[in-house]
Amino acid sequence: MKGNVILWTLLLTLAMTACGQNMEVALEERLPEPEIQEAEQCEESLRESRRIMSEEALEYTNREENSNGFVLTEREEEGVPFLEFTRPDAPDFSLRINQDLTEAVVEYQERTMSLERVETPNGAPYDWYVSAGYGGLVSGYSMPFWVDLTGDGQPELAWLRHGSGTGFHESVCTVYNVTGEGEIIPLVEPWEEMAASISVSPQAWEDGYIRSFVTDSQGQLHTAWQWVQEEVWQDCWYWPGKSGWTSLEIDQERGTLEAVMMFGLEVPDMFGIYMGELRTELRYDAERGVIVRSGPVSVSVYDKPEN
Repeated sequence: MKGNVILWTLLLTLAMTACGQNMEVALEERLPEPEIQEAEQCEESLRESRRIMSEEALEYTNREENSNGFVLTEREEEGVPFLEFTRPDAPDFSLRINQDLTEAVVEYQERTMSLERVETPNGAPYDWYVSAGYGGLVSGYSMPFWVDLTGDGQPELAWLRHGSGTGFHESVCTVYNVTGEGEIIPLVEPWEEMAASISVSPQAWEDGYIRSFVTDSQGQLHTAWQWVQEEVWQDCWYWPGKSGWTSLEIDQERGTLEAVMMFGLEVPDMFGIYMGELRTELRYDAERGVIVRSGPVSVSVYDKPEN
């Protein structure tokens, strides 16, 4: 009897020891090795280094007031990231931009089309940089719009870019016919004819400002003021060309563009001083197949600052 008790005790001890060893092995297998932890950290770091946009900029772009109705996500395929715009109201639409921001491909209504890049004023192609203005003026503005500019009841994809910098502002709007083959619908910039629609006649220098008469295309006369030093005011002149500050804005409800241009006198050795603004509207001309100025140029002049 005593031998049986000893035997059972030995067997139970062996079983408990084996069970404990198995549990330790299982725990060791579940705990990550330092090498695994390091590899996971490296993979996460590599993933972050491949990001096209920061989480903060992505979140800012997707805010309702900034998104223009799009949803922007950053995705990966085979380890290669890309940006993708989609729209809840157009489930068959997708706009993908590659990691280098050099290619944009649209899928819409069972068609796939590559969007043509347009050139900057110095002849280099614009990239597909995305920014709803996050980070202030340094980041500029570069975003898509979904708007019927041709009036045919079908949307066009418009890409609006605003530049930035001291004394210089450039707006470029490119309109793509995504219900066709993705071709660009030409847009005739109105800046030269806007500038030529007025005449400016300097009259006198008063309290630090030139007083000028501005005559618009309807023959109306406006009195405008522009700060300038007294010794050079008689050397100032109006040049009816494109100003250093211009802006295009899209009216999604009306399917139009508003063009705004500051104007002022050319002043020797000075830049960026203006006396007023010119505004006009652009619409699609179905006969010509282009977007052109469709309304009069309105003039507004700045008030003379109080001394």
